[in-house]
Amino acid sequence: MRSSIFLLACASAFSVWAQDATVTGKITGTGSTEGLVGVTIVYAPGKGVVSDLDGNYVLTIPAGEHSIVFSSIGYQTAREEVTLQAGEQRTVNIAMTEAAVQLDMVVISAGKFEQRVGEVTQSLSVLRPELVRNKNSVSLGEALDQVPGVVIVDEEPQIRAGSGFSYGAGSRVQVLVDDIPILSGDIGRPNWTFLPIENLEQVEVIKGASSVLYGSAALSGVINVRTAYPRAEPRTRIITFAGIYDSPANAKARWWGDNSPMFGGANFSHSQRFGKLDLVLGGNAFSDNGYVGPEPLPADTIAADPLRTGPGGYENRIRFNVGTRWHNGKVKGLSYGINANAMKSRSTSVFIWNDIDSGLYRPKPGTVTRTRGAQYYIDPFVDYLSKAGTRHTLRMRYHQQDFDNDNDQSNSNQVLHGEYQVQQKLDLFGETVFTAGLVWRKVTSQAALYSGDADGDGRNDAINTAAYLQLDKKLLDKLALSAGLRFERFTVNDQEAERPVFRAGATYQVLRATYLRASYGQGFRFPTIGERFISTSVGALAIFPNADLLPEQSWNVEGGVKQGFKIGGFVGYLDAVVFQQDYQNYVEFTFGQWGPPPYNASNLYGYGFKSVNTGGARVSGYEFELAGKGKIGAVQLSALMGYTHTTPVSTTPDQVYATSPNPASPIPPSTYANTSYDTTGNILKFRIQRLFRADVQAEYQRFFIGGSVRYNSHVRNIDKAFITLDDLNGILDTGVREWMETHKTGDTIVDARIGTTFMENKVRVAFIVNNLTNHTYSLRPLSIEAPRSMQVQLSMTL
Repeated sequence: MRSSIFLLACASAFSVWAQDATVTGKITGTGSTEGLVGVTIVYAPGKGVVSDLDGNYVLTIPAGEHSIVFSSIGYQTAREEVTLQAGEQRTVNIAMTEAAVQLDMVVISAGKFEQRVGEVTQSLSVLRPELVRNKNSVSLGEALDQVPGVVIVDEEPQIRAGSGFSYGAGSRVQVLVDDIPILSGDIGRPNWTFLPIENLEQVEVIKGASSVLYGSAALSGVINVRTAYPRAEPRTRIITFAGIYDSPANAKARWWGDNSPMFGGANFSHSQRFGKLDLVLGGNAFSDNGYVGPEPLPADTIAADPLRTGPGGYENRIRFNVGTRWHNGKVKGLSYGINANAMKSRSTSVFIWNDIDSGLYRPKPGTVTRTRGAQYYIDPFVDYLSKAGTRHTLRMRYHQQDFDNDNDQSNSNQVLHGEYQVQQKLDLFGETVFTAGLVWRKVTSQAALYSGDADGDGRNDAINTAAYLQLDKKLLDKLALSAGLRFERFTVNDQEAERPVFRAGATYQVLRATYLRASYGQGFRFPTIGERFISTSVGALAIFPNADLLPEQSWNVEGGVKQGFKIGGFVGYLDAVVFQQDYQNYVEFTFGQWGPPPYNASNLYGYGFKSVNTGGARVSGYEFELAGKGKIGAVQLSALMGYTHTTPVSTTPDQVYATSPNPASPIPPSTYANTSYDTTGNILKFRIQRLFRADVQAEYQRFFIGGSVRYNSHVRNIDKAFITLDDLNGILDTGVREWMETHKTGDTIVDARIGTTFMENKVRVAFIVNNLTNHTYSLRPLSIEAPRSMQVQLSMTL
């Protein structure tokens, strides 16, 4: 009997095995014989394997007709149609092509799993590393200014006019490096120069509320910097550059003598695989004399060098980063590693120009802050893909920042962050992806700058915990549905807040390259330590704390269409979208009489800035984007361009949101209407409503030429108090009234570049001119942007 059962079991097992087929092969990059590691190969949702260190794979698959999909970040998705017989063994080798900007490009940020751009339910733009290198952007902030719908004002990212002027506090855009938040723990501010752009895979920019997957700061969107791991072959890249600032168009504003301010730097990256180890190294050094000079001196001052007697807008920094990943040889699908990044810097920040004439490129006395900074992060991580197709991910970060500022503004903070995520792909009447995660984050801050807390000692702590769940579902291979829920809890010192948020979206593939989409998302942002407890001054201007600041809430809805196209060998897409986002308890960095009496000229009569809840706000508008890459004839072209039109308005213009602490104050209670310079249409303060972005590069044989255009409409509305103080001679005369009255047509900035390559494209020389027309402009009135600059770039790829 036992023998019969054993033989029956063996026969049954053999019968099941015989119904399957086996597909094996090697995956390489186009034009290379080296295998690609980590490529996902699936024939059904949740059913597949990952290529090994040599790019090889073995896929057991039921007999019949199948579509095998090969996908990897940075490469175009490949698909192979097969019909297999029971017991058949077939070899399928695939050469994957690096992704151009097109519908088949793979992104992760929108749903925390690999998706084609065309199937994403939200607006998403991709910034490729080629554009960063072509423009020789020395920080990610400079490069992001070319992304449609994005503008960086005072280091603060604005997506579709979702933010105004905030003095670097409380970003409404979450910034990530490899899926982990990188905003400073105390004030929620990005430090663009700290991000490792020399080893960039791509930057994914999500537009609209994304709090379900990315938490509090993702009220208006997400910027996810994805660093690259080694390709099949080792690669080393070295870039050096040097340049100068040209004289301003206004000759009287030139503060330097015969020697123009200079800037220069170098960066490098090296990536290589050593057996089971992936290793990436990178570094950056940069020095900038700055185009903003020192504070002006009285006429009777005696100085050996009157042009350089104090700090101006300079910056010096050095940074180094390393990335490692170990592929476990015993446990298939298991990898782990540590990434790290460290930077030391010396820099200044300038708050307000001196005037709009000879002092346009000089700071108002007392408004320059000098900073010595040191910061680093260490990121341990573990990834495991089980045989059942379940992916487990553990991401951790320790982030330390220390800034030694003058003017009693020194601050330091430490962030501990951990996130566990589990993801399962299944076939439940179509491809289905479940994603769930837990987040824990602790911030410890020590700062004289944030001494507005109850104890007045500048020590503040914050803890954030969250849980999220998202479901992504495909039906009939054309309709993609997405829905998610997140519950988030915040504790800052002894104050707590918690809230659930929800999102949902859908994409429908109408034709082969035509996708319709719609999405709805809620947002929730808890005020940062800095917004609530900052207590400092910049010159005569005081900045006041607000411990009673309430969390912001929002909802966002959009509908759009993405159309792929091909012209000769040029492939790309055109995206069109309409959107609206509504806010409650909207936080604005607002000028007013917040200080207690007594009042006098030395304390500017109690006037200053303070973060306050101003009521309701709404941003609506539309956007067009075109992106593509490929050949037209013998010319290689790449393009990224777009136009964004927004209408950001206060929905509660007459709501009283603050009153002066002076009972006898002649100043009425604050509303949007009586604190705004221009209330036409109830436009929010410090908003740029219309943006046009374009970057195009053409390459022919060994030569290339490219250019960028950025148009920013003028800022129509600012704090009325700035105008009033400007009118009162001797109080805060800046010339801002005249600037607002004479700058109403917007600003068009043109950059240009030209160059050539040598030694089989391994050496590249470029001449780059930024602000080609030497246009005088300001993104935020009271802060001037750079005049024309010229630089030479030399890069080598080994």
